[in-house]
Amino acid sequence: MLDKTAIEILEHYVMVRTEAPMKVVSSAMHHPGFGYYRHLVNRSVAKSYDERQPHQELAHFLQKENFPVDDTVAMMTAVPAHYATVREFTYEGIHLVVMITAGLSNAVDITRAFHRQELYYPGTINTWVLINGRLSDEALFQAMISSTEAKVRALLDGQIIDPTTGTLATGTSTDSLLIASTEEGDYHQYAGPITLLGKVIGHGVYETMCEAIARYKKAQEEKEK
Repeated sequence: MLDKTAIEILEHYVMVRTEAPMKVVSSAMHHPGFGYYRHLVNRSVAKSYDERQPHQELAHFLQKENFPVDDTVAMMTAVPAHYATVREFTYEGIHLVVMITAGLSNAVDITRAFHRQELYYPGTINTWVLINGRLSDEALFQAMISSTEAKVRALLDGQIIDPTTGTLATGTSTDSLLIASTEEGDYHQYAGPITLLGKVIGHGVYETMCEAIARYKKAQEEKEK
């Protein structure tokens, strides 16, 4: 069974390696979409990162770190790896692990996005939801929806503001999300909010995001001292 000890937090990235391929859907930079992979990477880069070919540069980074390029899903963030928040949730046979790196200086209210223009920014709220179980394709997509709704609720409750519009933020301009299932254990056809799996995902992402927000705010306060 995959638990939170499977997530390793190193100096420049967060990673997971599994013996058997996981079924993954994601908006990651490297290998987005559907696939089966044994390696996950959330890489931290400097806020000044301005690579003109980030996809190629990320692939070169994975090669340098000895990750099999064809068997790895990878995303990037400007949040230092040591700020990764990892939580484990178990309820009535459902077991999942959530990892979030949250940087919020780039917060955006999606409903007011027409009021702003920005270039690519390496960031900012990257989320992994790793589920012990077998999921249908629709369950993976529903898990993405459930995770996103929970993230937004945490941002609203945390009073995170879009600095451009002054309104409550719903995310950042470059959020990335990954859902992975171990393909072992119970089968789940659905993962919406009325399913047990969806409920655990919603609770887990919300709690983890709230903790990540608190850590971000504390870090910002310490910088300002």
